[in-house]
Amino acid sequence: MTKLINEIQLGLSQTTLKNRIVMAPMTIQSAFFDGGVTQEMVDYYASRSGDPSAIIVESAFVENYGRAFPGALGINTDSKIEGLKKLATAIKAKGSKAILQIYHAGRMASGEFNGGHQPISASPVAALRDNAEMPLEMTAEQVEAMIDNFGQAVNRAILAGFDGVEIHGANTYLIQQFFSPHSNRRTDKWGGDIEKRSAFPLAVLAQAKQVVAEHQKTDFIIGYRFSPEELEEPGIRFEETMYLLDKLATSGLDYFHFSMGSYTRNSIVNPEDKEPLISKFHALKSENVAKIPVIGVGGIAQRKDADDALEQGYDLVSVGKGFLVEPTWATKAMNDEVCAEFADIAQQQELMIPTPLWDIMDYMIVDSAAEALKHQRIKELQSIEIKFEPGKYTAYGYGHNGKLPVTVNFSEDKIIDIIVDSSKESDGIANPAFERIPKQILDGQTLNIDAISGATVSSQAVIDGVSNAVDLAGGNSEALRYKAREAVEWSTETIEETVDVVVVGGGGAGLSAALTALDNNQSVIILEKFPAIGGNTVRTGGWVNAAEAEWQKQFPAIPGEADYLREIADTPESEIDQEYLADFRALKDQLENYFLDLDSGKNYLFDSTELHLIQTYLGGKRTNLNGESVYGQYDLVHTLTNRAMESIDWLTEKGIDFNRSMVDIAVGALWRRAHKPNRPKGVEFVEKLQKHIIAKGGRIITDTSADDLIVENGQVTGINATHSNGTKYKITTNKGVVLASGGFGANTKMLQKYNNYWDEIADDIKTTNSPALVGDGLAIGEKAGAVLVGMEYIQLMPIGDPKSGALLTGLIVPPENFVFVNQQGKRFVNECESRDKLSKSFFDNGGVVYMIADEEIRKTAANTSPETIEREISEGIIIKADTIEELAQKINVPQDELCDTIRRYNSYVDDGRDPEFHKGALGLKVEHGPFYATPRKPSVHHTMGGLKIDTNARVLDKQGEAIPGLYAAGEVTGGIHAGNRLGGNALIDIFTYGRIAGDNVSNRS
Repeated sequence: MTKLINEIQLGLSQTTLKNRIVMAPMTIQSAFFDGGVTQEMVDYYASRSGDPSAIIVESAFVENYGRAFPGALGINTDSKIEGLKKLATAIKAKGSKAILQIYHAGRMASGEFNGGHQPISASPVAALRDNAEMPLEMTAEQVEAMIDNFGQAVNRAILAGFDGVEIHGANTYLIQQFFSPHSNRRTDKWGGDIEKRSAFPLAVLAQAKQVVAEHQKTDFIIGYRFSPEELEEPGIRFEETMYLLDKLATSGLDYFHFSMGSYTRNSIVNPEDKEPLISKFHALKSENVAKIPVIGVGGIAQRKDADDALEQGYDLVSVGKGFLVEPTWATKAMNDEVCAEFADIAQQQELMIPTPLWDIMDYMIVDSAAEALKHQRIKELQSIEIKFEPGKYTAYGYGHNGKLPVTVNFSEDKIIDIIVDSSKESDGIANPAFERIPKQILDGQTLNIDAISGATVSSQAVIDGVSNAVDLAGGNSEALRYKAREAVEWSTETIEETVDVVVVGGGGAGLSAALTALDNNQSVIILEKFPAIGGNTVRTGGWVNAAEAEWQKQFPAIPGEADYLREIADTPESEIDQEYLADFRALKDQLENYFLDLDSGKNYLFDSTELHLIQTYLGGKRTNLNGESVYGQYDLVHTLTNRAMESIDWLTEKGIDFNRSMVDIAVGALWRRAHKPNRPKGVEFVEKLQKHIIAKGGRIITDTSADDLIVENGQVTGINATHSNGTKYKITTNKGVVLASGGFGANTKMLQKYNNYWDEIADDIKTTNSPALVGDGLAIGEKAGAVLVGMEYIQLMPIGDPKSGALLTGLIVPPENFVFVNQQGKRFVNECESRDKLSKSFFDNGGVVYMIADEEIRKTAANTSPETIEREISEGIIIKADTIEELAQKINVPQDELCDTIRRYNSYVDDGRDPEFHKGALGLKVEHGPFYATPRKPSVHHTMGGLKIDTNARVLDKQGEAIPGLYAAGEVTGGIHAGNRLGGNALIDIFTYGRIAGDNVSNRS
């Protein structure tokens, strides 16, 4: 292929480049403190010039406070021209064109590098990144002055002898900020619709062209670099980028330069869409854009990569990292020689790499001698003939709950069978690892296997178990770990079919909807994007709230509950909203009889649907940014609580084995009413419902992501989806689609975008959620016209594990049976408070706090076993001590304070009242050693916002009308829990509204 070495003529200037290779602008952070050129910079660029047709010099700031990084190059004053002239001359001396990239960082300009100055931008909207500063909105005068700054930069580039400039409209810098709907919220001529948001980049281009014309430099090159998409919401989408490129091309310029990490990149906004962006570029380009050469960048390491990029549709290739470690990259590529991809640890001077750059490119620096030995070892291992002593061998890997037994059957030269004993592992969550990993090992006869997303610990446990068995059988596990595996072939098949109902999501809501539809004699397909169904449901504690008065009154009330009910009964009716006044009066009537019973000596647990309703409705109340009180949608809450027992009965009918010997309370639930299966965790629900679905002919397609809804004449008639192997599905429906894909608790960027309640949602915050919950169902629904509600309300789970974020570790027990203490050894909150109030109090007390309990706690610990408790003690998840004094020492809190705290708390349990924090339920005291402390820290748990639905689970549009054929249930919906979901209400929500969605989609005519 010779295209790489062919000349190419640029657009406006008609300049001819001698080949298709340019050196990409890469920051080397080596300018003087004021942005002036250093000799190091001159040497670095000169050593790489010659065979590349052009060297694009890194971003030069056009205004003194526009730096994005230390050691930045400047073109903001005339005093910089002399140094820039040396740089341009050195590049051109060897025959490469010298192009200078010009930019302003805008809101990405850290005060640290700009004399403490606050950054500026199109609007006062901070970037979605850690420690982002709030920028000042530029005045109209500042906007005009900035355009002139870019013009002055072009003038200085010409005077310095550069052959061209590249306008930096990418990497979320200022020019991109004006085009982005996320960072530009202006209402003047520089912001608003896409035309106005395009005005600033077009004005910069026009100013640059005017300066060039004034110099009569007809051969001066003007390029434009762009980032094709933004992850932000709202943010730049590819179709919008193509609009801007058309406007720029119509104005006239020389080239477009993609800014991407890989020239093969597909959409970052819709990663399930595998079409490369360069293909989309050519499909969407206008006639004017088609006339402008386009440069591809990212991942071009060898000649074959460059040839492939040109074959895919780029006109030139831009090489960055290659030139770092191979200054003669262009020469070697054109001669079809192998180019270096790493620098040796001793090569800094030889490669003329300035120290600031060397320090940040450590990922590309290797100890070649050590690497050579490593690769030689791998080659040796791959050539070993592996033999086994035939027979069965049992070995162990380590999963979530300790040793995982793996029995492997060998012939003389083959692994015949693998049996994993998963009985003690986190069943439900890790099932795909136990099924797929053994199959992949058997099929490929290799241990070179990738862990399954969402089940990485269990995947590795299986691989390690087989590896250890290989060694027991006299094989070579190290060699098997490096044995090559066959490449997976990408499917191009499209499967089209018709079914009555499609359910998106295989968690509890989706399974409930699907089984209900099957019970109504509908044909059903469930699409689940992960390898196994279950979603968040298998991760829950299993508590399901429903008021069942006759059952619950068999149990005695515990200290504090009656006081809580008297506070409710004493609430003046003047404080009650009209919409729930009737329910409140009904509850007061019930409570009058209850208090009479108490006075006569009867003691029992009181509950009713009205209490459940009012607690749920008021428990969700929060204040929005406007200072207004926000409640859940009353009719949705009413439906949920009044039909809750229907769901319990339905689940019982489906075989769920509830524990009828106790009434429980989940953290943040406010009240004891929860039904809980005997089997630990939520896997009981998933397994039983799945069996019924399969028995009734329902189909579950895993590893398949929903792409978008099929909408015809305003009705949802089906869905497009993609399997992980590339197979496309186009499924049309006779009745409709149920979205049950969950919330967005595992999508940190989305959490940060909508959150206005927490200051602590940082990039490193942990989550209790399945990694599948990234909000894709919300995007699908919104694209079809659905409205989102309550997105800003994000619930944290206060009792997450500080290391993993996981909920179900440590001694997780009902809150009446433990004490929270801070790092000073003091109580600081009512342990029965709502989850968001607990989380706020945790953060106010240092983030990490401790659950303190005694030996009696083992009797009430949920979702665990004695073996798990002992393992977690050995791992430090639970801290054990014989005395409170010793426990205080182990968790590094003051002994006297902790002892005094526990003494006072025990007295409150004896008295039946908590005068300090008014705890609503007082159960166990902390008095019998050994004693336990479990460190806890808030992690993301539940997202209250989502698709707006009505009481029939129909998804509503912006006009409040139901979208025909579209239903939703579970955490993908909003409006029920408002600002706070009570513990135990998530499962009753998914089962109740899942059934409602399944019923109503079935009955749709």
